[in-house]
Amino acid sequence: MNATKTWLLVFALALIRASAAQIPPRPRPIPPAERPRERPERAGWQQLPRIEVADAFRARSGPQIGLNFVRFFWVAPGGPGRAPDEIFGDLAWLGAAAYRQFVKADLFWDLVEPAAGRWSFANADAVVSQAGFMPLPTLFAMQYASPTPPWETDPANFRKTIGPEARRYLETVVRRYAPHVKYWELGNEMEHWRIADPGDGGLARARQSDRVPDARPADGFSPSEQGRFLAEAAAIVRANDPDAVIVLPGMAGLDGYSLDVWLAGVVAGGGTDWFDVVNYHDYAGWESFIIRRPRLTAALQRLGIADKPVWLTETGSSSDPTLTLRTDYPNRPETQAADVFRRIVQGFGFGDDLVVWHSHSGAPGAAQNSWRGYGLCDSAGRPNLAGHAFRLLTSELVPWAKIERLEADPRGANVYRFMLPDGTVKTVAWGSGTCVAPDGATQFVSVVPAADGTFTWQPVAPGARLPLAPHPILVK
Repeated sequence: MNATKTWLLVFALALIRASAAQIPPRPRPIPPAERPRERPERAGWQQLPRIEVADAFRARSGPQIGLNFVRFFWVAPGGPGRAPDEIFGDLAWLGAAAYRQFVKADLFWDLVEPAAGRWSFANADAVVSQAGFMPLPTLFAMQYASPTPPWETDPANFRKTIGPEARRYLETVVRRYAPHVKYWELGNEMEHWRIADPGDGGLARARQSDRVPDARPADGFSPSEQGRFLAEAAAIVRANDPDAVIVLPGMAGLDGYSLDVWLAGVVAGGGTDWFDVVNYHDYAGWESFIIRRPRLTAALQRLGIADKPVWLTETGSSSDPTLTLRTDYPNRPETQAADVFRRIVQGFGFGDDLVVWHSHSGAPGAAQNSWRGYGLCDSAGRPNLAGHAFRLLTSELVPWAKIERLEADPRGANVYRFMLPDGTVKTVAWGSGTCVAPDGATQFVSVVPAADGTFTWQPVAPGARLPLAPHPILVK
């Protein structure tokens, strides 16, 4: 063997040894009994930060918890619809005084003025004036809010600024309902207008579930143009209701487009003074919330609006194992009940003044509906496991005066401490490891109820170490 061949052989052996050294040993197969029952989300999982220092937030005035998508005047298949008083009875039992997206009784433009000068207020009158509850109406449209009249079908007549029709709609609705409404949300998830942007994929981005308006702009409706429209609308609302609190349209998520393009563009076009409350939605798995929520805080700081209250007006998960679109723990009734605490408590613990669960009752047409299984009760108002968990949360933790985030690590412990207005201290914890029962603690309970909806409280001594699991415990 000549010197060249010898050198090549030595070099190849060295490469083989180096590669072998980098190959990790084959992991031990995990028996089924040891496998985690809830699969963490993979996106960004390795970048999840561990939060060591406690953050504390004090409650501001206003609602703290509510329900989204309340089906007033819906007729259940095969049976009569439920009267508003019955549905308000559900909300009272659940402990949700605030309600949003009451759909067929909401103040959407096409509902209250389906044709020019033809007004329809019967449904809204029967719901919005209900004493003891706080409506959070959405103005203009569920999606694709604009100053274009809903009866307009010609794309050439799309309006980007307030015209006489939109002014009349706002003045009529606000004057009529100002005695019953404090918070006005101007539109919802307006990022959907992205589909009309000729440079962003056009209508190819429309989902089948989107109800794209016939009158849509050929040149798009940019976030800055939306900001100018929203600022105009807010000025009209305030002129007719001096006590109005204006809520930013709920952002569809906390991704780069919503925060860095849509929100930044709305602020660039309309400024920051026209809205009082920041508003967002979040449906992804609870584990990566500690990545998503700080993105919002950072965006608000960049835009100079970090002092505004923040609302999470849509969050939730499904109990249906066959629906894996937004979460897949895998989903089941028990994980949904656990999520009532995991999602709502995390929202509070990261500074959200109001958290709204989606939804009140289950979606009809379950097999085809991508929102099936999200409700806290069935169409007759019978609560499921998540409904009982929601009632436990509202009865034990709401209203709260102060909350401390002590631990937030989906791979470890998640611990949140609530102080109630009377000075009572309660703790919610889940994850892995242990949680020390605080001074004065006497009992704890799993927030996931038994099949009949009951909870069994267990005694605990102060200082005791309680083992944690994916399903949260409430300690008091």
